Amino acid sequence: MVEDADRWSAYLNVNRSLRDSGLSCRGAGEQYVAPMAELRSRRLSTHALVFVTAGGGEYFDDRRRRGLPVPAPSVIWLTPGARHAYGPRQEGWQEHWVLFEGTMTRVLEGADHWTSTEAVRSADPAALTGLPEAFSRLRRALQLPNRRSQLVAATVVAQLIGVALDATTRGPRQRAASVTGALLESATLPLSVAERAAELGLTVDALHDAAREASGLSPHEFIIQARITRAQHLLADTSSDVGAIGTQVGYDDPAYFSRLFRRRVGMSPSEFRRQEAARRQ
Repeated sequence: MVEDADRWSAYLNVNRSLRDSGLSCRGAGEQYVAPMAELRSRRLSTHALVFVTAGGGEYFDDRRRRGLPVPAPSVIWLTPGARHAYGPRQEGWQEHWVLFEGTMTRVLEGADHWTSTEAVRSADPAALTGLPEAFSRLRRALQLPNRRSQLVAATVVAQLIGVALDATTRGPRQRAASVTGALLESATLPLSVAERAAELGLTVDALHDAAREASGLSPHEFIIQARITRAQHLLADTSSDVGAIGTQVGYDDPAYFSRLFRRRVGMSPSEFRRQEAARRQ
C-alpha cells in the first residue's frame, strides 16, 4: 500500500476461489490529482469506477476523441480492454477509484440504461455522502490482504456499485437527453439507425422514443440536423473545400451533400459561406 497525507492506493492479488466468485476487489485508492497538460491513454484488465468529487477535467476514448467534460461530481465507469484517457485540467480534481471483476459486474451493464458506451455520468452529490466511510473501510481491508479482508473488500465494492447507480439514476427525460447526446457524438459515422441503437444497447423502438422525447425528431432526422449544423459551423469557421466538409460530416457524395444542404438551409453551401463571411465583416 502507498500512503501519504494526500493519497493512498493499494492493489490486491485475490485468492483464486474469490476471483471465480461473483465479485472481487483488485485495487482502490483516493487522491488529489493536479492539473495535467497531457492525458495518456491506457487499457485496464478489470472494471473500474472513478468517483470525481471535486474539481473537473476531461475523458477520452475511441468513441469520444474530442473528449467529454467531467465536472464534479461525476462517476466514470471503465471497462476491461477499452482504451481511454482521463484526468483533471485547469483546477485539478479529487478522485476515489476502485478496480473490480467478477460475474456481478454484469449488473452495471444496462442498469438504469447505463451502458459501457456512455462512460461518464454526472452524479447527485447527496447520494455520494457515504463515499468517505466506504473508502475508509476499503482502505482498512486492503492493509491486511488476507482472505477475510478480501471478502470485506468485495462487500465494499458491491456497496460502491450501488452508490454509483444511486448517484447517477436518471428519469425518462434525462435518459432521453443522454441518448441524443450519444447520437450527437456519433452523428458523422456511417451507421444505420439499427446500428446506432445496438451501439447504445437499445432496441430501435426505444431509440426512436428517446430521440422524440428529447428533440421531437426521429433518430434519422436528428442525425441529419446534427450533420447540417456541423457543416454550417465548418463552412463559417474554416476555408475547407465544400466537398471535404461534406465528407467530414458524413456525406461522401459532394453533389448529394449540396442538394441536402440547400433543402435544409435554403441556400447552397457556397452561398451560406459567402453570407456568413459578409455578416462577420
